[in-house]
Amino acid sequence: MINSICKSMYVKHIALVLVVAVTCMSFQMRGNGVPLNAGTVIPLETISFIRSDQVIPGQVIDFRVRYDVKSDDKVVIAAGTIAKGQVMRAQKAKGLGKEGFVEIQIKSVQAVDGQEIFLTGGNLYNEGEDKQTLSIVLGVFICILFLTMKGKNAEVPPGVEVSPAVAMSMNIDTK
Repeated sequence: MINSICKSMYVKHIALVLVVAVTCMSFQMRGNGVPLNAGTVIPLETISFIRSDQVIPGQVIDFRVRYDVKSDDKVVIAAGTIAKGQVMRAQKAKGLGKEGFVEIQIKSVQAVDGQEIFLTGGNLYNEGEDKQTLSIVLGVFICILFLTMKGKNAEVPPGVEVSPAVAMSMNIDTK
């Protein structure tokens, strides 16, 4: 059985494809670019006012690069470049004093050569004021209508700093 498989004409073709695939995966083409190492911190800030009752999961939120990011004394990400984040979770304030919250994950930013640089570790989480205790106490002792009291929505003003890091090393062409 093994002998008949080895004599099959497909085995040579499959072996050739596997050799080419392994060869292509084993070598990374190196350009003349500047290396941007994984773990490099990218200083970002929020651009607009974000409220938990005005965003929905999946929505894209823009951030701005605060300072030039340099590698080998060359700018690889220019200050003012727009970075993209995505709302992962959001909930507006609810009755019984429950606060609102918003969680945004920073996804990527563009390098000076147009490459998309994926980022990690830059989640932005904020929650509003919890009024559950106040709502319950007032609802029980004063008036049951206080149980409908809402907490506060989460609010993130412009200029809040976030510091995600580069997810994987890459070369950036700085010409």
